[in-house]
Amino acid sequence: MKPRESVFRYSGSEAEMTDHAAALIMAEAWRAVADHGYFSLVLAGGNSPRPLYQKLARGVSTALLRQYNLPLPEGCSSSKSGLLELPESTWLFQGDERALPPSHPETNYRMIQETLLRHSSIAPVHLFRMAAEAADSREAAKAYEATIRTFFLKREPQALQDFPAFDLVLLGMGDDGHTASLFMENPDALQEKSRWVIAVEAQNARPPGRRLTLTLPLINHARNILFFTTGKKKAELAEQIFRKTEKNLPASLVKPLNGKLFWFSAQP
Repeated sequence: MKPRESVFRYSGSEAEMTDHAAALIMAEAWRAVADHGYFSLVLAGGNSPRPLYQKLARGVSTALLRQYNLPLPEGCSSSKSGLLELPESTWLFQGDERALPPSHPETNYRMIQETLLRHSSIAPVHLFRMAAEAADSREAAKAYEATIRTFFLKREPQALQDFPAFDLVLLGMGDDGHTASLFMENPDALQEKSRWVIAVEAQNARPPGRRLTLTLPLINHARNILFFTTGKKKAELAEQIFRKTEKNLPASLVKPLNGKLFWFSAQP
């Protein structure tokens, strides 16, 4: 069983949680660059992370890191405005995606572009898109897994065994307890042991339909996992999962093997 200090829970206003989560991500980004030369970040979709992505794109003050007792990593540099920005060596991955064209307003890809990528110094080619709209979704899942594998083989071949270790995986959670595109209605997806990316049929999702998603074992190998949720209902559910009174929902199955788990619950 993992030591309790590897799981952290924070709650407060949306502004407070956005600031705190952004500061933590920024600190981890620069720590990762100092440690191994790049920062690998998996991005959540949906609406909840929009303010967080906008904050990351604008930059985070060093004072904010000090406020939350986050160490300022060596080698980090601020912009002309005095704000810390995500390192140029940040590489972005999607945690899940809907089977829609990339320009569709309901794609996670478009949301990420509009809120984060377009307003940051990260090169557009540093975002790896899930082609969930492909006619053969299984082949699309294999292709995205191959993209992840190629990325890590180029950078840390000696560290890549069964699963790579992303520096940070950002997740959201639905009112039903799903995370990424891992739903209770897809028990086989929740039992996946070897694949990194899979295609699922999510008929109870909004909107319903085919999706691609990272799998639980890939997520659980991350160095850091951060849930960012908004709303009272999700905050209550996050508290139940944190206290282990709710153990059967997809989000409750997120348990990093050697990393840290952070729960941020923002409420009006």
